Amino acid sequence: MSWIILKCASSIARGDVLAYDTASNTYIKASNMNTPLYVAMNDASEDADNPSIYYVKGKAQGQIEAKASRDIVDQGGFMAVENGAVYIDNNNITSPGIIWNNFVGTPARLAGDLVTITLR
Repeated sequence: MSWIILKCASSIARGDVLAYDTASNTYIKASNMNTPLYVAMNDASEDADNPSIYYVKGKAQGQIEAKASRDIVDQGGFMAVENGAVYIDNNNITSPGIIWNNFVGTPARLAGDLVTITLR
């Protein structure tokens, strides 16, 4: 299995970068990389048997698409996290993730777009 089911906030959407929140006992949008991270593979969905409880498939390693918090340069680089999304920080050479270079012939990647990353 390459993903896990996570209890999450109802606002979680595909591509959001998630971290565990001890106060709410759910996964919320990550504010930094100082905690284990997951990336939402789908939008949050409500549990049919427990209204107001939401779940999402989360991926913690390998290739996945994550939401960009800033415009992403074509050459990609080392990943950092803010506001539940990724950006390039090439000073962060120990980052557990990289943002891939842009594919040839595709438009520039802007804040809010899904970008391909690899989590190590």
